[in-house]
Amino acid sequence: MSAVEDGSYVDRLFSIATGWLGWSPDTAWRTPLPELFMAMDARIEWVQMTNPFGSGKAGQQQEKPKPTTVAEKLRQALTGRRAA
Repeated sequence: MSAVEDGSYVDRLFSIATGWLGWSPDTAWRTPLPELFMAMDARIEWVQMTNPFGSGKAGQQQEKPKPTTVAEKLRQALTGRRAA
């Protein structure tokens, strides 16, 4: 187990911002949570669109997610757990 898995939500978000998004620690601490979540979504979209082993999803129109879906995604991101 890593320290992040046993840590707080703040630890988890900090590790996402500095690791996966490549932000500096100062930027990670000063960024409001909605902006962090938007950056995570944009990063996922970019990775999907630039994947050389599959088709990108840029051409597909996605419907607006339900609030319960968004809340579940946030809960998963903050806890580090995957959907069952």
